[in-house]
Amino acid sequence: MQAPVIPPDESTRLTALRAMNILFTPAEERYDRITRIAARLMGTPIALVSLVAEKCQWFKSAHGTEIKETSREVSFCGHVILDEDTFVVENAAADPRFADNPLVTGEPYIRFYAGHPLHASDGSRIGALCVIDRTPRSVKPGELDELRDMAALVESELQRGRLSDTQDDLMRECDELKRKASIDGLTRLWNRSAILELLGAELARAKRGAPMCVAMLDVDDFKRLNDTYGHQAGDSVLVELATRLRRAVREFDSVGRFGGEEFIAVLSDCNLETGRAVCERVRDFVASEHIATPVGSLSATISIGLAACESEAFGLERIIGAADAALYRAKHKGRNRVEIEDSLLSDNPSPVPG
Repeated sequence: MQAPVIPPDESTRLTALRAMNILFTPAEERYDRITRIAARLMGTPIALVSLVAEKCQWFKSAHGTEIKETSREVSFCGHVILDEDTFVVENAAADPRFADNPLVTGEPYIRFYAGHPLHASDGSRIGALCVIDRTPRSVKPGELDELRDMAALVESELQRGRLSDTQDDLMRECDELKRKASIDGLTRLWNRSAILELLGAELARAKRGAPMCVAMLDVDDFKRLNDTYGHQAGDSVLVELATRLRRAVREFDSVGRFGGEEFIAVLSDCNLETGRAVCERVRDFVASEHIATPVGSLSATISIGLAACESEAFGLERIIGAADAALYRAKHKGRNRVEIEDSLLSDNPSPVPG
């Protein structure tokens, strides 16, 4: 196996990558949208936005595979950043550089690979947009132009940034190990501790006059689904629901896995009317299409409880308790619905759910 060499501008390249504040951040719909389109255009099952860090390649977006990162020494994208040209391997199993690579001999069983470098604002090559097929193939006319165009779109998103200020502040305060520890391993959303930290920061902003909403979301009849079809099918449902949540909320909202089949969305700069519209869009988007799982296509719905905090000093437990109370009503009234809690001024706040 031929491991990628270290480029001569490695120090500058890594500095540029870290300055972008994107390594080990949650998956985002704006990148997932590009990998979905790239896979369709190229006719491949897998497309990735890969960022090449010091010791690993980490996938900001991974369409068609559950792999989230690999070591740099086995990465194909580590070869991409060595040159400005699009890097193409038509049959990795027959290529002496890659034939014994574990990504070829095992998952995702790479045969065809095409990757185009992604650049930071200073021109440093920080990663690649790549497509992967499990069968050998040659490049069709015009395909590499399409891949380059898709890579340019990724670069535009990288330069634009768009996590909320609160999420961006959290990322700047974290080292790489804490960043990794803040992401839910299954859904690639914020995990419970991280989303609660973000909610606390947003509440502090609300006290200064910035309205916000909190939504508690729960998968309907999830225990029955797990018991009937197994945990692997249940995990597939949770992964797809997380993807749909990212697609349905606004791009600067924060979404986390609160525990099990329960999620929480922190809607920044959002009044109750807007929050309800966002939640209805989420609910409809989840219910709109069946979900592919190892046991076949399954349907799923979610119930949502929404609470707003508008320029009042509500505590963390109080607003979560209010959203959870609304979620309970949504479940009690028949599920697959949005309910609003407007009793935040009550003297009997609910505790944080367990």
